[in-house]
Amino acid sequence: MCAVAAASSILWLGGAGAARAAWPSDQPIRIIVPQAAGGTNDTAARLLAVELGKALNQSVVVENRPGASGAIGMQAAVQSRPDGYTLAIASDTATILNVVRKDMPWQFKRDLTGVSMIADQPIVVAASARSPYKTLRDLLDAAKEKPGTIAFGTSGLGTAQQIAGEWLAREAGVQMTHVPYKGGGQAITDLVGNQVPAAVLGLAPVIGQYRSGNVRILAVTSEKRNGELPDVPTLAELGYRDIVLTQWVGLVAPKQTPPEIVQRLSDEVTKILAQPEIAHKLKESGLDVRPIPASQFDPFLAHTVDQWQHLITTLSLRLE
Repeated sequence: MCAVAAASSILWLGGAGAARAAWPSDQPIRIIVPQAAGGTNDTAARLLAVELGKALNQSVVVENRPGASGAIGMQAAVQSRPDGYTLAIASDTATILNVVRKDMPWQFKRDLTGVSMIADQPIVVAASARSPYKTLRDLLDAAKEKPGTIAFGTSGLGTAQQIAGEWLAREAGVQMTHVPYKGGGQAITDLVGNQVPAAVLGLAPVIGQYRSGNVRILAVTSEKRNGELPDVPTLAELGYRDIVLTQWVGLVAPKQTPPEIVQRLSDEVTKILAQPEIAHKLKESGLDVRPIPASQFDPFLAHTVDQWQHLITTLSLRLE
């Protein structure tokens, strides 16, 4: 069914006894990012697109399709031809959508196939440097004193950030107002400007502004302290031992994409992520390299959907 030419590394697909067009051809490969530019997924996608373009000697472009907490972009990917020319950045948010949105026209297990995990990161609770909140206790005390008046921004409805924020508020016995954005990039802009005093976001869009002194990171949701934030306590250290969450970002393709193409892409991503300079760039952005090949990523995606279902049901969370 397929052969990889030793000299050109071009993948040829056979069908019905006759050769079809080579992949990749002159047609650009696009990576759909279901969030706005500037967030975690966008950062990973743009770095990967450059390196994947070099590896395949092919144009790889990033297309931002934000809206509906990522549902619009994922739907665009699902509806694309499964020919290897349309890929998408998937994340924990996309798997959560499959749990909280019963009307979703696409499903991970049915409509998408995993190509490779790329990286993961902790979620952070942050406050604007212009706000009076210097510790998590400051923020929660203010929320307790004036219920519902303290807002926290996230990258969208039905995200892991919203789950973390709602979960923390419940455990702390406070009421906070959730403000969803169309991506982490937009949320961090308003956090820096103190339009929203606090945010629960992935580390990647926050760390640059943290280093610049524009925001304070009050806590991380990972099991252990993050190497980039050695002075920032975990929620477990602050008494919220059950709230341990990380976010991940990966590459997926429409379900019927030929397995030869999926495997080639998976192999190339694994090689890209093994480059020390790539790992360093991701680390500087707040992301930890975590390659998981296609053969393991598909089961991971299915398991993740089931995990979110259990957590959301157990906590009786209303993500809207």
